[in-house]
Amino acid sequence: MRGIALCLAAVMRTKLAEQMAYRSHFALSVLLLVIGDLVVPFVTLLVYNAGASFPGWTLHEALLVQAVFTLAKGIAFPFFFGMVGTTLSQVREGTFDLLLLRPRPVMMMAILTGFDPDDFGRLISGSVLFGVALSGLSIPSGFAWLQFVLLFIASIAILCAVSLFLSGMLFRWVGSSRVFDIFDAVTRFGMYPGTIYSKSVQNLLTYVLPVGLIAFVPATALLGRSGWGTLWALLPAAGILLLGGLFWNRMLRGYTSAGG
Repeated sequence: MRGIALCLAAVMRTKLAEQMAYRSHFALSVLLLVIGDLVVPFVTLLVYNAGASFPGWTLHEALLVQAVFTLAKGIAFPFFFGMVGTTLSQVREGTFDLLLLRPRPVMMMAILTGFDPDDFGRLISGSVLFGVALSGLSIPSGFAWLQFVLLFIASIAILCAVSLFLSGMLFRWVGSSRVFDIFDAVTRFGMYPGTIYSKSVQNLLTYVLPVGLIAFVPATALLGRSGWGTLWALLPAAGILLLGGLFWNRMLRGYTSAGG
């Protein structure tokens, strides 16, 4: 574990040093991410100011769902989702073979090389939005915070599993890079309270495509709208993460290098 922490620290220092060589580009990238992540909450604000609303949800409660969603992406994207793009480019260029020669697990090296400091802009926008949402709500109890933290970890695990599935596909189907865009479009359903959808759509977004587990379930726990029964989400999150790891390693065994 200590070795992994040291590797991560070394990669973070290197990546940040690279970004500091072009400070204006780094600052602009972070700013654009923050602005992009605040578009949907801004639209939500306009909807409520116009007199409309999501049934059963106040403005700050709806913003809380979107804040949790943005926070989850703000952690998962810098640390995990970068491996999708780097795996794509390395497999195409034949440089992924170099990771196979490193004296570290290949998956760990793929995750570390994909670390992207630019995506911390999502963490900034998510934190700001989270603070705004909580400012209009009553302070949750300690039990609600405990539930929220556990379910938020589950949402991170789900996003990590998705990154493993997407990057694992690239070992055989390099042309499938557009799947990432499809995933990004599908996950946008998770930025809204799940109760606004029909029951069939709710079941689809919870049990088939676990988009609702990313933000809606943790947010309802923090609002005190659910009991300890919502912790059932920890099991499918762990199962999806395990399947993602198995899938990634299975696809890696079929990798035949650039000359295959």
